[in-house]
Amino acid sequence: MKKIPFIIQYVKSTLGPTAIFEGRKVLKFWQMVIVFIFLNALLLLPVSAHFANQSSFDLPSLMPKMATLGTDQLASKISGLTLENGALTDKNAHIVEKTVNGVAGVNLTKAELSGAKNVINFKDQEMTLTDASGYNFEVSYPKDATLSEITSGESLVDWVSAQWYLENQALVFLSMVLMIGSIIFVSSLMLTVFTTLFIWMTKRSSFSSIASFKESVNLTLNALGIPVIAACIIGFIYFDITIIMAVQSLGMVLMIAWTFLKTRFYKTSEKSMAASR
Repeated sequence: MKKIPFIIQYVKSTLGPTAIFEGRKVLKFWQMVIVFIFLNALLLLPVSAHFANQSSFDLPSLMPKMATLGTDQLASKISGLTLENGALTDKNAHIVEKTVNGVAGVNLTKAELSGAKNVINFKDQEMTLTDASGYNFEVSYPKDATLSEITSGESLVDWVSAQWYLENQALVFLSMVLMIGSIIFVSSLMLTVFTTLFIWMTKRSSFSSIASFKESVNLTLNALGIPVIAACIIGFIYFDITIIMAVQSLGMVLMIAWTFLKTRFYKTSEKSMAASR
């Protein structure tokens, strides 16, 4: 008889409350580890897709003080300049706008930059972005970039953010996926551990047929299957990490409750014998 791959056995064990309960002995511990990683990977799919398709980044949230330097007055002066093949056409352009927060302009001198904690400095082929929070970036101008879309202070900050994101997209993608992935992993681990402990404690009751901690873990993973798939699909339709995690958590609780109401955590054969007495 051909042996069924454990992942197929696991999928079958997620299809309904009876299957969830009866499939509590299907997986070995190493297989449960793989299933847990697989479920977390499913939750990361919409996260990866969201940040891979993202075309902009809220740079002011990362560099708030720097963003305040983008004034309408500065924007009107910079919009008069032109970029060609990723470089300013006027190499001698010089603009200085000083505020209480810092200094912004074009081709700023060392003296003008001295002591400034927040800076936007448009240079010949790149711009320097500095924030009091400690961030400092040198961002090159793309070959096809233009300054014509800068019409206000807000559009200036948006333009700067867009160029920064083009150069740092890979870093943002990796950072956000790792950060959210860590949150999802820790949340899933805590959810699995606490649910497993709760189910395992029922073995002390006469009504429960759950005999070991391993069975409790397996049952919990079985109950996670459908909620994780639902959370993954919802994440592709509308990305919100809190909604994804809520669907996973609430869905698993509902599946555990449904399994208990349907099986009472009792063997089907034993239930039939008890009913015939």
